[in-house]
Amino acid sequence: MIRQYFVNYFEKIKQTKKVARDKNVPVWKLPVFNSLIFTMYISWQLSIGLWILLDSWQSSQIYIPWYMNNLWQASSFSISIFMCIITLTILDKIILFFIYLHAFVNKIILSTISKVDMYLWKKTGKDSVLTSAIWKIQGKFLRRSKKQRTLLSIAFAGVLVFYYGWLIVSG
Repeated sequence: MIRQYFVNYFEKIKQTKKVARDKNVPVWKLPVFNSLIFTMYISWQLSIGLWILLDSWQSSQIYIPWYMNNLWQASSFSISIFMCIITLTILDKIILFFIYLHAFVNKIILSTISKVDMYLWKKTGKDSVLTSAIWKIQGKFLRRSKKQRTLLSIAFAGVLVFYYGWLIVSG
């Protein structure tokens, strides 16, 4: 029974890849990455709430019960526990949310590029200035060797992880 749940659940996660293709989200890994980061953030916030709850519960009592030390020790794993619960229950829904969010953002970006190109065409008479610039930058990236592209992608991912980490710590 539990095995069937995991088989069905991983099948749901695989189906999100098809939804990403249907919604024209080019990289399925980005919504998955965003959903995992979001899950970690929610788990961290829930753990902080649990610690505040335990602290207020302990401070409201006249004496410290015998089980309070065990609760504090168990709560040190609460981030992992909450992360596992969220991951094994609603991660597919979170991935779908981020797929729809990426599709919406892609639509806005593409329409903005189109509007800017139309505006520049009206002002300068040159055809698709912004689109040509984007193609030129993409061409420069693709002309690099596979090793350099991989290093640039890793550096970009590192900047994203650093940014998300900074948001979590400061927020």
